[in-house]
Amino acid sequence: MKYANASFAALVLLAAPLALPTAGQAQSGTLSQSKVGPFTIDYITEKGKFDRCAATLSPGPNMLRIAYTKGLVYSISVPGVPVPAKTIDFHFGGETFSATPSTDPKRIRAWAAVDPTAINALMTVQGTIDITLGSKAYSWPIGRTKMEDVMVALENCTHKAMGHY
Repeated sequence: MKYANASFAALVLLAAPLALPTAGQAQSGTLSQSKVGPFTIDYITEKGKFDRCAATLSPGPNMLRIAYTKGLVYSISVPGVPVPAKTIDFHFGGETFSATPSTDPKRIRAWAAVDPTAINALMTVQGTIDITLGSKAYSWPIGRTKMEDVMVALENCTHKAMGHY
């Protein structure tokens, strides 16, 4: 019997990080799930419900966030310096992929949906991730981290949160 209780306790502990917040908890939040190289894989809620998982690099004002949403769409967000930007350019694998950014002045961030072709190119990136927002260029070092490993962890987080495992 004590083994059954230990197994149940272990199951509860494993499921706890993906539990939805209760009414008394914050309506939006981030809960770290794992690490892959310098990235933290985060579980993110909006309005009290799961919204996306994100691979977060350099938390704070210079944060890069690669997200995979509950709608199975990729997006990337960068610091949205007050620059009028009609495009955000992702420089992945020797190619440039452009998108129209959305912005949130309160968060001072800009983001855009990223198509699967750009995500495939992102998985080949080595050394640094380079993105341009208007006239502002960003570069995040990732060392020897394999972006394919980051993307697999990101997708696993989202699918697990949606109950697909």
